[in-house]
Amino acid sequence: MQYTETQLIFKPATPENREILSALLAEVGYDSFMDTPTGLSAYIITSNFDAAATMAAIEPVRSIFEQLNIVNKPVPDVDWNAEWEKNFTPITIDDKCRIRAPFHEYDANYQLDIIIEPKMSFGTGHHATTTLMIRQLFDIELDNKTILDMGCGTGVLAIAALKLGAASAIAIDIDHWSAVNAEENALRNNVQMAVIEGGAEQINDKFDVILANINRNILLEQMPAYATALNANGTLCLSGFYKTDIDILKEKAQSLNLHFVSQIERDEWVSLKFEK
Repeated sequence: MQYTETQLIFKPATPENREILSALLAEVGYDSFMDTPTGLSAYIITSNFDAAATMAAIEPVRSIFEQLNIVNKPVPDVDWNAEWEKNFTPITIDDKCRIRAPFHEYDANYQLDIIIEPKMSFGTGHHATTTLMIRQLFDIELDNKTILDMGCGTGVLAIAALKLGAASAIAIDIDHWSAVNAEENALRNNVQMAVIEGGAEQINDKFDVILANINRNILLEQMPAYATALNANGTLCLSGFYKTDIDILKEKAQSLNLHFVSQIERDEWVSLKFEK
C-alpha cells in the first residue's frame, strides 16, 4: 500500500506540540506518526492524501509555533509493524497501569497490565487523551457495569474497563482496521467484548458507562445518542479535545440533562465526566 509522508519541522518541537499536530492530522486521515528530532513525521494512505486538507487542519494552531515547515513526499511500502516495534516503549499511568506490546515482559508491580499492538489504530496510551481516560476509569466503580467504548481504536479503554471489573463491553469504531485490531487486542488480553464497525447508528443497547475519546465535532454530533443510551445514574467520560472546547461540550451536555461532575487535564488536553 502506497503512503505519503508529511514531514513537519517546527519550533518549539515539544511533546505537547507533537500531540496537538498528531490529533489534528488524524482528523483528516493520517494514521501513523513518528517523532523526529525537529518535529514530526505523519503518514497517510496516498489515495486519501489531500494537501489542501492537511494545510487547513493545522492552520488554526500555526500561531503557536515560532517556525512550522511542511514537506510532503511519497514513501515506498515498509513493514509498519517493524517500524512501530523499534519505537514503541511501555507507558505507565500513575503507577497503576502499564500498557505494553506483546514483546515486552510482564511487570507484576502494576495493578492493570494491558497488551496492545496498535498496527494502524489509535490508542496506545502514549497520547494524553488515552491516559486521561484510563485515569477516569480508576475513579469509576466498574464492578458489574456495562461499558460502551465509542471510537475504540485499539480497544484499550474497553479492555481496561473489563480488567477493572466491568461485566461487559461493546467497542465501536468507524474504521475497519480499528475494529479488527480491537478484536485482536481483546484476545491478547483474555477478555471478551463485542466489536462493531460503524458509528453512533450502531448504538442499540443501554450502558452504565460510556467512554468516547474522539474529537470535539464528533462528540457534539453524537452526544444525543450517548445520552439516550446511558442508563439512569450512568457515567459519560469524554476526551479528545482541548481546554478551549470545554464550555461548548458542557453546554451540549447540559442541554441533554447530563450533569457535569469533574474534569482532569494534561498539557492542553482535557477529559470531562458527566452523570445522567
